[in-house]
Amino acid sequence: MAESQATYCPRDPGTETKLRCGRCEELICPNCLIQTDVGSRCPDCARVRTPPMFQASSGELGKAVVAGFGTALGVAILASAAMLIFPLPFGGGAVAVGGIGWLVGEVVYRASDYKQSQTLQWVGGLATFSGFLIVSFVDPLGAIIGLIIGTYYAIQRLKPPRGI
Repeated sequence: MAESQATYCPRDPGTETKLRCGRCEELICPNCLIQTDVGSRCPDCARVRTPPMFQASSGELGKAVVAGFGTALGVAILASAAMLIFPLPFGGGAVAVGGIGWLVGEVVYRASDYKQSQTLQWVGGLATFSGFLIVSFVDPLGAIIGLIIGTYYAIQRLKPPRGI
């Protein structure tokens, strides 16, 4: 009986292996292999990519930033003016900033051509915060409550699925 010669992973030379890529037959170790729907693959053959709906291009990101911040600032100015003209005893700022967050999430989602990503979540959250800064001059406590609610809405609308 012939002894088998030790084989090592070309990407991880210190690891002995007998595993091979299911496509190109290159040696791969357990640290390098990527399990796909059709078997174990080397990183080259697996070509793991993020689906396009979770990658905003720079143009889409630019449109989302302009639309998100424009919406947040415009609505915050209108809401603040309305709160000064028609004062509410409490909660006007919470409703205003919460609504700004919801609206910003929708506007950023649509302006980015229906994309979802962590970068867009930051855009939505920061745009909501910019609206909060304006509304907080009229109703500071209500605006803080609204910031929590509105930021949650904006971020959840733009959140990619787990693992992306």
